[in-house]
Amino acid sequence: MIHVVCPNPALDRTIFLNEFKPNNVNRSNLSIDLLGGKGFNVIRSFLIQDQPSFVVHSFLGGYTGDYLRTLISRNGIKNITTQIKGTSRICSIIVDEKLNQAHVINEGGPSIQEEEKQEFTDNLLNKVKPDDFVIFSGSLPQGLEEDFYYSLISQLQHVGAKCILDSSGNYLDEGVKANPWLVKVNEQEFFELIGKSEDAIINSNLADELKNIELSSHVVVTLGSEGCIAKLDNTLYQVSLPKIKAKNPTASGDIFLGALIKAIANGESPVKALRMASTYSLSNCLYWYPNIAISDVESYKNHIKIFTIGG
Repeated sequence: MIHVVCPNPALDRTIFLNEFKPNNVNRSNLSIDLLGGKGFNVIRSFLIQDQPSFVVHSFLGGYTGDYLRTLISRNGIKNITTQIKGTSRICSIIVDEKLNQAHVINEGGPSIQEEEKQEFTDNLLNKVKPDDFVIFSGSLPQGLEEDFYYSLISQLQHVGAKCILDSSGNYLDEGVKANPWLVKVNEQEFFELIGKSEDAIINSNLADELKNIELSSHVVVTLGSEGCIAKLDNTLYQVSLPKIKAKNPTASGDIFLGALIKAIANGESPVKALRMASTYSLSNCLYWYPNIAISDVESYKNHIKIFTIGG
C-alpha cells in the first residue's frame, strides 16, 4: 500500500487567455479544474498503467473542499479526509497563449486547528502497516508545526514503514532528521542540506557529494531539464533527458516521485523505476496543466539515458 500525505490540497484552475492584457478586463476562452496540491499531483501516475494500491490523506474544508471531494469521487481515488473549519485553497495557472507563458498563483491555504491535526495524525498512524510506503509531499498549511513531518516519519518508520520526503525549507530541514527511507530534493536544496554555501556549490561535484552522504538510504537530486542523479540501493545513477519544447513544468517533480515509488512498489529495478519516473515527468512538461499522455510516454521512454556512475 502507498499512502500519500497531502496536507495542503488545492483546486488547481488553469485559465486560458488568447492574450493577457494588464490593467484591463480579460476574458477566458477555456478553464480546466483539477485536483491539486503536491500530494494529488504525486498520484497522477497512479491513475494510468498498473495502478497500485494507494490512499491519499488530506484536509478538506469549505465550498472548495466539497468540490474537491466531487473530483476525488469522479476519479475513483481512495481518500481519508479530515474535515476542517477552514476553506481549502484555489491555485491558478494563467496561460497567455499569445506569448506562450504560464503564470502560477498559489494560495497559502487554511489554518489547521489542533483537534483537526490530531484527527489527521490518528487516521494516518492507524492505517499505515509495516512495509507500506508513505509519501510526504509539499509544504504545510498554517497551524502545523515545522516538525510535523519529522514526528510522523519517526513514528511510522519505527513500525517498519518506508517514508519518502519531498519538501523544502524548514519542513525539509526538520523532516530529514528522522532519516526517511528516501529523500527527493533539487540541487540547491541538496547542497543546503549538507551545509554548502552558494560559492562552494560551484566547485562541488554532486555525484561525489551524493556518494558519501548519509542523509538517507535513498536520495534523488532532480536537475530540471538535465534529468537527475539518484542514489538507490547504494548505487549511483545519472539520468539524462532528451530536449523537448516544454510548456509548463509545474507538477513534474511530483509526478516523477509518484511514478518512481509506484515502480519500486511494483518490484521494478532502479533503472526501470527511474525511466518510468523520468518519462512521466517529461510528458507532463508538454502541457499547460498537469497531464500525462501514454502516447508521450511511449514516444520518449527509449530516449531516456540512464548511466551507472558509482556504487
